[in-house]
Amino acid sequence: MLVDLCQSLYLVLFFLITQISCRVHAYGDDILGSLPRQFECYSCMSLSYQTKWKWLQATYIYPKVFTDRCVDPSSERGMPTVMCSSVCVSMMEPDIEAGVFTGYKHIRGCLDRVLRHGFNQTALRTHRFHHHNQCRTLNRAALFSPARITDPPAVGEVTLCSCYGDRCNAAMAYCLLTPILLIFLLILLRF
Repeated sequence: MLVDLCQSLYLVLFFLITQISCRVHAYGDDILGSLPRQFECYSCMSLSYQTKWKWLQATYIYPKVFTDRCVDPSSERGMPTVMCSSVCVSMMEPDIEAGVFTGYKHIRGCLDRVLRHGFNQTALRTHRFHHHNQCRTLNRAALFSPARITDPPAVGEVTLCSCYGDRCNAAMAYCLLTPILLIFLLILLRF
């Protein structure tokens, strides 16, 4: 009984320390933060976007680089960044070839410099992307600003993550997975 209590307290402490660490990483020196500042955000797209750029350029803004290293830019030296006055974002969507799921494609950059026509401001406000470090999976049609008649239709879902802090748009998955890992460990310890 005492061992179970100690293990549970240890896991809760681990969770709290991890969350504080994620917040410090996200807000940098401005954790109590008074003045808004610019952030350095990774700017990349998965290589598969480049091969279809002829059709995608009406939707997306050209990134600093197309590379398969966009899946985890913090693990590579020299991944290009851009200065952002908005929040950093990362987008992930299923990569489907001939009806077969082959993994995920990634886009990283500034909230205001990923989509040619921008994100739907109502969706951003509703889901509070400007206020919290978070990830949400949403319908592309609801998330992307309404397209012109000549633009391809926005279909399917994308996962959009927003964060505040230098190069934070590579580390969001770690911070968001922590609560899930904690719950899994607590369940494991009970059996």
